[in-house]
Amino acid sequence: MRILLLIFFIFNLLYSMGSTINYDEQYNQEEIKEVNQEVSQNPLKNIILETFVFQERNGKNIPVKRVKIGSSVVYINRVINSNSESRKGIVVKNPIPDGAKYINGSAICDGGCIISYSTDGGATLTQNENKSENYNYIEFFFKSIPAYKEYRMGFRAKINK
Repeated sequence: MRILLLIFFIFNLLYSMGSTINYDEQYNQEEIKEVNQEVSQNPLKNIILETFVFQERNGKNIPVKRVKIGSSVVYINRVINSNSESRKGIVVKNPIPDGAKYINGSAICDGGCIISYSTDGGATLTQNENKSENYNYIEFFFKSIPAYKEYRMGFRAKINK
């Protein structure tokens, strides 16, 4: 099974007490280069992943780059197969940034993907969400993405620090 490793990075997202938290420092730059190289050399390189962060205001999702502690945000990923052929075994790996707490029961996915959860950064996964767990990683698995098809997946989180 071919798996395209797509990692969801959110940098410079949180606004806290007048200062911006830099999430670039949480990730080793060499690891980021390796992932980018793997994706660019992968035969599935025509798979596109876009990430959006929103805050709900007055019943609408407003794009944000900075939020205050205590705010809730909506993370949305969009995966697009820009190939003329169907692609199989696509995995979107979605670590939840430090300072953001996953809101249990909020993960959704269109396109029939399988959602898995982890409390240890993806080392172990479960498909059965336990409402009492504090998840820090979510994985979305697509058995197949048809040619030129787009799917969205997402979850809600509360900013704690």
